[in-house]
Amino acid sequence: MSGTSSMQAGSMRWLSWRGLLGLSSGLALVLFWSLVAARLAMYSENHTGVSVLWALPLALVAMLAGGLWLAAHRRRAGTVLLVLGLLTAGGAVLLDRLDILVEYEEWLERGMPERPF
Repeated sequence: MSGTSSMQAGSMRWLSWRGLLGLSSGLALVLFWSLVAARLAMYSENHTGVSVLWALPLALVAMLAGGLWLAAHRRRAGTVLLVLGLLTAGGAVLLDRLDILVEYEEWLERGMPERPF
């Protein structure tokens, strides 16, 4: 019986606010990068209607959730969220600064640069 109760307690942690925050922010970042990859593969233009920098708050939430998971001794999940958040923050800035995916108005201001690849 103690094995069943410890198993239920472990699964309940995923349903806590910390677990849901980590899971939802991780899934949102995976969805973001899936959409970016699909956009890059399907269209040759490097301008979009929405800036990729809008993903920065989501990356910060993922890093916050990763820190909370590390504090709760969930080292593997916390590390994954921290790394995913850091890579998203850096990747979004690089996508914008290297003219890979730029918001349309900013693209016009920069002189309509071509995609570097």
